Amino acid sequence: MIVFRCTQRLAKRLRVALADDALPSTGVLGDWYANSLNVGHSRNVLCISACTLLPVILPARRSEFPGRFPYYLADILDLIGIPSRVIERETAEADQSVFAKTQNRSLLGSLNDFVFSASVYLQYGESVLEANLKLAKMPSKVIDFAFPSEVAREALLSQNHR
Repeated sequence: MIVFRCTQRLAKRLRVALADDALPSTGVLGDWYANSLNVGHSRNVLCISACTLLPVILPARRSEFPGRFPYYLADILDLIGIPSRVIERETAEADQSVFAKTQNRSLLGSLNDFVFSASVYLQYGESVLEANLKLAKMPSKVIDFAFPSEVAREALLSQNHR
């Protein structure tokens, strides 16, 4: 199960009710904070892992989000060098999803920073995939100035050896 901790703005756009509290996500990457990412006529959702800040950008259409989130996550994990067996294990945890309220102001701040940066990348012609990779290599104070891609890789691979 995966928990999407959505901003009020995104919940209103998606027309979903947010649970006050939910059980934590079962995947290694934890809960996912989500916000709208609008650039021109393009409507997207930017999700970041609460544990690693790894970003995943996907279309905001109901046919894509949240149902196809595991496929977009798999693409990002593959690009940062995660083995396919680990990708399969992590994406299998996202077979069910729940929408819940946000709980961490630091993560919301990071999410807003990522939304701003992603909108700049997209406005200047970067593809969604390129924007994802640039965000994944952007250090953040929330994770001790590490890169989300490296923190995610370490978390997923260390979990694999347990």
